Amino acid sequence: MRGLTLLLFVGLFASSSFTAQSSSSQFVPGNYGSADGALLLQTNGNYVEPYFATKALITARDAGLDIRQAGLAWIRWALQRQRNDGRFERYCQKAGADWSPCGPADADDSMLALWLQLLYRLAPDSGIPPEWQTSAQKAQSQLAKLRNGRLGIYRVSGRNHVALFMDNVEVYSALRDIAEAQSRFGDQQAAKRTYKQAENLAAAIDRVFWDNHHKWFRASMQKNQPAFYPDVLAQVYPLLADFPLKNEDARSAWSGWRSRFASAWLEDKYDPHPWGLVALAAMKVGDQSSALCWLSRAEPLRYSLRWNILEEAVYQGLEQKLQARRSTYALACSKTMDHRSAGQP
Repeated sequence: MRGLTLLLFVGLFASSSFTAQSSSSQFVPGNYGSADGALLLQTNGNYVEPYFATKALITARDAGLDIRQAGLAWIRWALQRQRNDGRFERYCQKAGADWSPCGPADADDSMLALWLQLLYRLAPDSGIPPEWQTSAQKAQSQLAKLRNGRLGIYRVSGRNHVALFMDNVEVYSALRDIAEAQSRFGDQQAAKRTYKQAENLAAAIDRVFWDNHHKWFRASMQKNQPAFYPDVLAQVYPLLADFPLKNEDARSAWSGWRSRFASAWLEDKYDPHPWGLVALAAMKVGDQSSALCWLSRAEPLRYSLRWNILEEAVYQGLEQKLQARRSTYALACSKTMDHRSAGQP
């Protein structure tokens, strides 16, 4: 099970019709950014969780925002602090002092995947820039070490051999993006190999995590008492990542999730955090009403202790896409809440 920090959290998704490659609207870190390029977990804070920072950038770009300015500044900042083995840590800053490591990353597998995904997405068509190449090679080497050759899935870290569903979907999403970038670079052979890795991982995820009895994905290889996080939240990750579903399409999967859990999610019945990634999944499959409802309910939480840079990335992206429909927030919420949740996590 992940640490407490991830209760502030959370995926990823490959390119789709929802994803915009460029946008006139920029992602603005605001009080979640510092002058040196660091991206803070919470507003005006002194703590950097690289997982959240990197995922927020990828999420903002998938939501249609231009992340180049903030993304390149973050890459410059993080390159200086990446460990020699390719991994990242958490970083804190005391008054008047520089940033210093203050704890290990919560999950190396997902962080390494996200880092590679960001580098490949922001790389020019000529390929990974020379100043990024060593970093990418180290991250790829370290990620490869976390793959369980027998099961075909990735474990959390060298210290924690548990494999988590959401982490592996994030690795899958990163592999898809890397392959697309390699194709853009003109290296079709590398792209073909990476696409095959993604396909193999998708098959392994199905074998290891699909619970045919309950008709949903297990959040972990370990048995645990089901809860909204991670179990219920995990079910939207395939929608965000364009993960191939065997038994239904994405719209049907979302419809089932919405009918069971939407009102509980929007009313914070089981979890105090907003979980904007669910709203992003709704938007991706065409459910604007649920996304609008989330915007309405989440707006008062901005910059509170229940908010973080990832929620801010989702909010800015959805607000930009749906700004013309702000007047329909109340109606959207009314329609969404009519689908009362009967499901229990």
